[in-house]
Amino acid sequence: MTAHTRSQKLAQAAFAQIAKHGQPKQEFVSFAKKFPALIHTCGLAQAVAFALAKEEKDYIKDLAVVLEASGHLEVSSAETLQKQTQEQPLSGYLRLSRDAINAASWLKRYVEAATPEESEGVS
Repeated sequence: MTAHTRSQKLAQAAFAQIAKHGQPKQEFVSFAKKFPALIHTCGLAQAVAFALAKEEKDYIKDLAVVLEASGHLEVSSAETLQKQTQEQPLSGYLRLSRDAINAASWLKRYVEAATPEESEGVS
């Protein structure tokens, strides 16, 4: 029996979510690259609310799946993630926020790896 660290669980779940998209759409890629900073700047509750308002439900679903795989069993969908950000006591919210930043960072890494680099002025 192999024990996995929380980071390994996040990485494996994030990889599976990005792999199922194949070649992610540009809007998804752009949002995934910005979301960890959005959590850090605005807080998880506002970042999730913003994402859902901007029709980025697919990304929030992926984030919820990664969080659930890392041990947040109460988070299984975009709706339950939003509900948990609003109802958690402070200590639970801080833990969820920390794990969401880590999960979003793994999603960002895999999105960047899955999308080809655009040439920057190379002739």
